[in-house]
This record gives sequence, C-alpha cells and structure tokens, in this order.
Amino acid sequence: REIIMENCRTKADRLTLVNCANRLLDGRVAFYDSLVRYTSLDPMIHGRESAVRAHYDGMAPKLIRSKPTCMSDFTARPVVFDMCANHVRGSTVLDIGCGDGYVARKLVKMGAAKLVGLDISRGMVDAAISHPDKRGMEYYVEGDAANLKETLLRTTNTTNLMPGAQFDLGLFHLSVAVFLFNDLTITDMDKVFKDVFSLLKPGGHFVFCVPHPFVSNHDGEIYGFQQHRSNEKNYFALRDKLVEGHISMESGERLKVRMFCKTFEDYIQSARKYGFDVVEFEEGRVKPDNLNNNPAFFESVNGIPLHLVAKLRKPGCQLENISSVASVNTSLTMLPKKLTWSNAAMRHPENAFVLHVPEKVKQELYRAANECFDRGISVDDLDLVGDFPSRSFRSLKSFAVFVRNSLLHETGLVLLKGLDLDVFGKDDSDKMVACSKICYYLICNHIGAVDGSARGRLFDVKDNCINAMDGSLDNVLFSVSNCEANWHTDGASKDRVYDAVALLCIHPSSSGGKSKISNACNAYDAMSSMPKFLMNELLRPVARDILENGSGNKRRLSARSQLSRADSIMSLRISYNSYPIFVVQQDRMRFRYMRHWIESAHKKMHWRVPTLLRIAMDILDDTLDKGCCFHQSLNRGDVLICNNSCIAHGRDAFKNIPGKPPRHLVRAWMQVQKVDLLKPSNQPL
Repeated sequence: REIIMENCRTKADRLTLVNCANRLLDGRVAFYDSLVRYTSLDPMIHGRESAVRAHYDGMAPKLIRSKPTCMSDFTARPVVFDMCANHVRGSTVLDIGCGDGYVARKLVKMGAAKLVGLDISRGMVDAAISHPDKRGMEYYVEGDAANLKETLLRTTNTTNLMPGAQFDLGLFHLSVAVFLFNDLTITDMDKVFKDVFSLLKPGGHFVFCVPHPFVSNHDGEIYGFQQHRSNEKNYFALRDKLVEGHISMESGERLKVRMFCKTFEDYIQSARKYGFDVVEFEEGRVKPDNLNNNPAFFESVNGIPLHLVAKLRKPGCQLENISSVASVNTSLTMLPKKLTWSNAAMRHPENAFVLHVPEKVKQELYRAANECFDRGISVDDLDLVGDFPSRSFRSLKSFAVFVRNSLLHETGLVLLKGLDLDVFGKDDSDKMVACSKICYYLICNHIGAVDGSARGRLFDVKDNCINAMDGSLDNVLFSVSNCEANWHTDGASKDRVYDAVALLCIHPSSSGGKSKISNACNAYDAMSSMPKFLMNELLRPVARDILENGSGNKRRLSARSQLSRADSIMSLRISYNSYPIFVVQQDRMRFRYMRHWIESAHKKMHWRVPTLLRIAMDILDDTLDKGCCFHQSLNRGDVLICNNSCIAHGRDAFKNIPGKPPRHLVRAWMQVQKVDLLKPSNQPL
C-alpha cells in the first residue's frame, strides 16, 4: 500500500499505474493461453508441427505420383482444378501444403506463369524438387503454413519473390491449399487465412479443400476416420480435437492420416473475419465416370459427401476511380524504399529535382480547368471519370508516371516548374485560384490518389493570424499560422500516413516563408555511428499530440470532438498515439517527425521530455540542418512534391505586407505506393 500511495500522487502517476496493471493482466492472459496450448494433456495436439513433419516425411515415398492414385485424386482435386481454371493462366500461384507437387505441376500445365509451393515436410519438398516433370517456374520451400508469410519472407532468395511492400499489397493472383487445414488447429488455420489474404493481389482467389466436416462425427470404416471417445460424439464437441483415420489408394493400400475436426461455421467465419468474399462451395463426391471406371474402388463411398471444396476472393480495387485507392488502406504496413542522395545531387538540386511541365501537359490542364470553371465544377466536385473522356489526359498520364517514379524510386523530391497561372486571368482572382486548384488536383491525382479524408482534397495554407507556438492554444496547425515550421513530415496520427505531400504556390510571401528540404535517409545514415542508447530514442515509440481540425478554435469542433479533447481523455489518446521517428528494415524506411507535436504531447501528459530523447532530437535537427540542400521561396505556379516518408521539409517564418497579395499555398496529401504497385511506374495509369 505504501508503494502504491507513493507512486500515485499525480494524475499522470495514477494513469501509469493503471496502464502497468492492464499490461500485467494482458500478459497473464497471454501466458495462460500459451500454457494451455503448449502443455495440452492430449499428446496428439502437443507438438503439432514436429508430429506433422515426421508423419509426412514417413509418407513421402508412398505419395510421390504423376497420376491419380488415392481417393481424393479422383473426388476432390479435380474440383479444385475446375475452380482454378478461370484464374490460373498467366498467374503467380501459391500452393500451401504442396506435398510432392502433384497439384502444383497440374496448375503449371494449366498455364500458371510462376508457382511457389510450401510444405512442412522436408521429404515432400525434396520429392517436389526432384520430380522429373518439374519445370523452371516452380519453386518449393520447407516451412510451417502457420508461419506462412514469415517463411516466404525468409526464403525470397529461393523463391525469386521480391521482398518489400508487395508482401502487404499482394504477390499472388491465386492460392490453393489442398488438405492443409485438416492438419491445423483452428487458431493456426486463422493465421493462414490472414496471411493468404495479405499475400493475394486485390481480386485474387483462394481455393482450398478439406475432408467433409461431417466425417468427424461418423463412427465407421466408410469415411476412414475413427474416433473412440464415447463422450465426444457430438459434432460441435469435436471442434479442434484430433482424430486419426486412413485414406484409400487405388492399389488397395491404406495410408494413415490425421484431422483436427472443424465445422462448416469455422471455415466460413475464418474466411469472413479476414475480409474474404465467399464465391462458392462444392461437396466432393464420387462421379458417375469414377464409378464406371472402377466400381470396386468407389462403390463403398458412392452417394455420400467426402470433401468440401471452397473458393474465396479477396475484394479488388476499383481502379476506374483511382481516388478510391486512397481509402483502401492507410499504407501503414508498406515501408517505402530508402532513397539517399549523392553529393552531386545535393550540390546541384536544380539538376536533380527540378522538372519542367511539358507544353502538351500544360495545354491539357489549362483546357480542363477552363472547361470546369465554365461548367461551374469546383475542385471538390470534380469527377475525373464522369467529367472527362478517358483520353483527355494522355500526355499528363505519361508525365505523371515519370514523376511518381522519381518520388518512389529515385530522388523522393520533385519541383515542378512552368505552370502559368496568369493564363486564367490576372484581373479575375477567383477564376485564377479556382482554375489553378483544378490544374493542381489533376496533376496530383494522376501521380497518386489524393487523400481528402482528413481535411478535404486540397487545403489552403494561409496565415489566419494564429500563433502556432502559443502554448495557451490547443490544436493549431502550422499551416494556418505564419510561424516557423521546423523540420517535419506531414501527419501526426498513428493510424494514418501519407505517402507524399505537395504544395502549389499561388502567391509567394512578400517577406520570409522560404521552404527548406533535407533527406532523412541521409540523416539516418549520418547518425548511425551515434551510441546505441541515443539511437534507440529515435527507434522506439514516442508520443505525439492529437490534432482535429487544426484551427485552434474549439467552437469549430463538434461536441463529440470537444469531449474527446478533455484532459482525462486526451492523455489516453496521446498514450495510444505513439510511434517511432524512424522505422528501418534493410533497404526500406519510414521517417515521421515533428518535434513540436512530440513536445506538446509530453506537456499534455504532464511528462518531461526524456533527456536522451531531447538530445537525440537535437542531433537529428542539427543533422537535417547540415543536409539542407534547398532553402528558397517557391515562385508562383511552382509545385513542390515530397516523399513524406524519406524527405523532411520545413518553412521559415513569414510576414504578409499590406498592399501586396498574402502568401497563399495549397497543400495536397497523396497515397502513391499502392497506385505504383497496382499500375507500375513503367505503365501509364
């Protein structure tokens, strides 16, 4: 009691105790779950992986085949092939639990362009690799299906798969799992569904087959599975219980098999839990042709359900409206490429980063903007598919591919020059601004997908006479003030990131307001020699402030938002909103930083910024300062686009001078990686 009293004097201390208690309770639950799982009294469940591996290693010599030999080769696998027929030609296919490669080789013959097979048995994998009918586009690896994604990431050298963001957006058009789930518990089956959904391309299909769920509740030789526990004959009571049985070979031999029992509901719930659409189910059974060809073999199981075959589909992206890509996901799981700059690029940024908009592209943009203005269509109402024929932006599409490639694969920074905003009328400010925004939106939405989910499609960066550095104000974006905005990336939410940020200059500042650019990848490399305890401060989760509309005006917030910003609730939200400044995995990196939001978050939590974190941020700011290669004002019509995961940007303080147009920039946030993966950079949108 004395210890607790000593450590709960302040609200922050009490919240810390509550969080610690919650973590202890969660840890206890996780511990007991693991204890129950790994110390099961049922020896058939304990050590599933090693038991399954040993079982199939022993069976490998008997299952190697080039033609149908066992019952399911006649009654189940043909159904699998029929379900795959419309999706296999030219596809990249994943066969989970591939065995000796019997199914894989058939899919290759049906037209698969590449096939990757995985099996837990080394003996089975060796048999698949050494089979005389194996072709060059077949790759086989050993691994547990319950760790599917991890295994594929670890074996990319063997499978010739490309590591990186594709593992989260999708590598395969089709995946099959033939009699895999009968060897997995429900928990492990869920893991497979989750990984397969991640590994499939949008619109990809997953076909699997299992013993018919009814067989687990039938005592007798007819199905091949025997269960002798008289108190466990109930269909639902057998869930996740292991029963043993046999499969019949056409030669008359019987091979031992095992099955973790599951219900129809288990398969359907697992599929829907992870986002699959159920396309079709079919019950495998003896067909008339089977019976006519070999009545002695098939007669005993004629007329009864033997197998369950299912086809699932991962929902696809509607690329006809590319803006929908922005809402498919948040890009959080897709680490971008690490893009470092050479000394030559940093010495001559005008050669490395500046692109001039081609004349044909400008004419397409000017024509579209004037047409929209004449029809009364604003940038918020613009519908690229409905308002323009598909060939309206042929030159812009090609140019956008080039820009996107630079952002994601080359420099991470592009400064577009050459747009003449005065063509829309020097004397008509309203038309000039409206048409300029339409041109700007068209450029951005062809490079990527403009993300308008937070503050609309475009956001006016103007001075609203608010001091963003005023500690008495809450929830103020630097975009609505004239204060200096030091090194940062856009977006402070843990749950949403933006691949790229763009700025269009409509009116430059009369005094100050220079933009500055530095490469965070170069900064990370330069700091890699720091002591590990300091570098860890930049790699561990750090709390960030919570921003709503960013205006600093509580009256503009809804009642719900005002309640959510109450001190007691904000502390919980800020605790959740924690993530690292740098996330680095080999040649991929994400940088998310704004020192002000880190410091304001700690202030609201009544925490001091840890000394080591403060020192690490000092070093980071200093390193970015030294690497700054661009520090100048944008000119009217310039468009600056940054890779928001690799490039740090900032802005000097500025002052609007009476009698001159106030500084006016327009910001757009874009999701670019998914567009690049769905429409590769060597192809126009």
